[in-house]
Amino acid sequence: MIKNHLQKIRNFFSSSDFLKSALVTFGIVTPIIIGLKIDQLPYFLSISIGVFLTSSSDIPGSRKHKSIGILIASAIAVLSTIIITYAASNLYLLLPIMAVLIFGISYISVYGFRASLISFAGLLAIVLSFAHQQIGSEIFINALFIGIGGLWYLLLSSLFHPFLQKRQINNNLTECFQLTAQYIHIRGKLAIAKQEEQALKKELYDLQVNINTIHESLRELLLHERQSSGFSNYKRKQLLIFIELIDILELSIANPANYEKINTLFKNHLHYVHPFIELVFKISNRLEEMAIAIQKGHKLEPREDFEPLIQKCKDSIQAYVQEIKLPKAREGALLLHNLLDYEENQLQKIQSVERIFFNLENQHNVGLKNKEGKQFITQQDYDPNILKENFSFKSPIFKHAVRLTIAMLLGYGIGTYFSLQNTYWILLTIVVIMRPGYTLTKERSKHRLYGTLIGAAIAAVIVLITQNSYLYAVLSILSLTLALSFIQKNYRTSSIFVTTSIVFIYALINPDAFEVIQYRIVDTVIGASIAFTAGSLLWPAWESESIKTNIVQTLSAHRNYLDEINKYYHQSASLTEYKLARKDAFLEMGNLNAAFQRMSQEPKSQQANLGKVNEIVGLNHTLLSAMAALGTFILNNKNDEVSEDFEIILKTVDTNLMQALQALLHKAQAKNTSIEKLEEAYQHLEEKFENLVAIRTKELAEEDSKPINPEFRKSLQATRLITDQLKWLVTISGNLKKVVGALGKD
Repeated sequence: MIKNHLQKIRNFFSSSDFLKSALVTFGIVTPIIIGLKIDQLPYFLSISIGVFLTSSSDIPGSRKHKSIGILIASAIAVLSTIIITYAASNLYLLLPIMAVLIFGISYISVYGFRASLISFAGLLAIVLSFAHQQIGSEIFINALFIGIGGLWYLLLSSLFHPFLQKRQINNNLTECFQLTAQYIHIRGKLAIAKQEEQALKKELYDLQVNINTIHESLRELLLHERQSSGFSNYKRKQLLIFIELIDILELSIANPANYEKINTLFKNHLHYVHPFIELVFKISNRLEEMAIAIQKGHKLEPREDFEPLIQKCKDSIQAYVQEIKLPKAREGALLLHNLLDYEENQLQKIQSVERIFFNLENQHNVGLKNKEGKQFITQQDYDPNILKENFSFKSPIFKHAVRLTIAMLLGYGIGTYFSLQNTYWILLTIVVIMRPGYTLTKERSKHRLYGTLIGAAIAAVIVLITQNSYLYAVLSILSLTLALSFIQKNYRTSSIFVTTSIVFIYALINPDAFEVIQYRIVDTVIGASIAFTAGSLLWPAWESESIKTNIVQTLSAHRNYLDEINKYYHQSASLTEYKLARKDAFLEMGNLNAAFQRMSQEPKSQQANLGKVNEIVGLNHTLLSAMAALGTFILNNKNDEVSEDFEIILKTVDTNLMQALQALLHKAQAKNTSIEKLEEAYQHLEEKFENLVAIRTKELAEEDSKPINPEFRKSLQATRLITDQLKWLVTISGNLKKVVGALGKD
């Protein structure tokens, strides 16, 4: 246990989050030290503020995007500081200027995540403008030094970009391995789960969201870098590993095991399934070993031989057939054979990754041309028309900008009216807590309050124990570094260290540190209360109002994925188009699940149709799994013969999805596929399977123990699998159509 905790601590200190926060802290502290040495602290403190403001926009990505983001954040911070400081002398001038500036800076968040962090830098600049008021030429000098701080941080970021990016890619790959391993492990547990099934499925859905986030980050880091500066062999290896990890995830989602069928067929014979689950767990463990190898930079140890486990699975199938006897055992045996094929395919993928680790792969065959790679990066559209399109209360960002403007004006008004010592702390609390969604605002309000109280208590104990200014200086720097390290992943912990850092800094300036603690708590409570109240009462963006949009986008992505599967079946689609459709389907599914999770945390009065939405999320996951299984089968079993029955069934599935979309969009319904044609297609597929069974039955009648021809068994498996998957797709899409149709009527 202690060893695991020590390892987690070591991992944290080697993470890109900690290293970047250490760089930011260095950028902040260095000008302060220089300012103290030459007795020009006020000017150099402005440089430190410039570093603090612009560093928030420095997120993983290409050097070009990071540099542009930092420069824009710096420019907005400088202009905001000048405008607010000039207007501060006249309250009647200040309030309208504050309103326009806060709304405008908040509103640029419509351009995505990086834009939202640039917006955050501008809002922080407005807040910190109230900390130290200047007049006359001092205003421009202060703003100039804030701009110099931005350039100073840009220099630091550019110098350390290769090192930090390497660490970010390694961390993301490590996490990608770990999350994929967890996903495979849970998929294995689902095969034998009974009471835990719902909890495991929820965990699986949440993992999908996290994996999607990591995949998007790796695409940005690996493919953007490739576009701008080409690839070293090391980067090629990383991209090859990433491509294999995506395929491993698809295979895991496409796991052909129908868990309901497993529980039905093997209800009293689960011991025959256990060797297969053991093999799944071993595959998961191997991915964990790869994660550790990347994380520590060690050589990957050769894996244990999986052949005995594979043989154990084959023996289990034989034992099952011998006990249950044919023909009764045929369906269960084919299911186990398909499960074994899936696991052997996963092992082949694992072997491909191992070959990359051991430098046995052709490093020049990366699998994606530059033009193709660019298509996999989610490009942000910066069209000015987006501002116009979102300028209404239908846009969550517009509502958030209005809500934040009102909340900050109210916070400033309360601080001014009651002559509070640090009014800008109230504004700072509002800025860092308020988010476009109710759920996140509520969580951040709670975490900010708890973090402040815990941080204040810790700082108070230390101040009581010692009055050593050198210790305060060291602790303030350490606290700042840790606060910045946790700000994205654990806001409560970040709030603890933000508070301790502020208290220790004030303790260096003012001997009465307890006064600082008192004001800090009061201002945080006021700011958090305003933020939470505004988020709850002022045009809150409830997920129930937008969840239908997420469902529409998911269904559309699934239709496109199905279409690409069909095209590939006709040998008329490229693998790139297929993978793009797959990527979009995975991303939209993750977005839908994330939206549902937020919806489930909102007040019960706002959880309209929660049960129906929950069912829709589950059906969409099942549909995606079935489509991935079908797509994987077609990719691995190219057939020159195009089946009309296949066409009819896929057309039925697509029609069901189209009708579900039309019900949500209140459009005229497309015509249903003829039931007679569908039943006839089913019959043809079953007849094909029965014909193969008849041939095998005849063989056994002639020679009781005659072993089945491997190729013939593959045909039996393929026919059973494709028939079951196609029927399963029709059933799921039909159920989805009914539930979505009922939601569309509400």
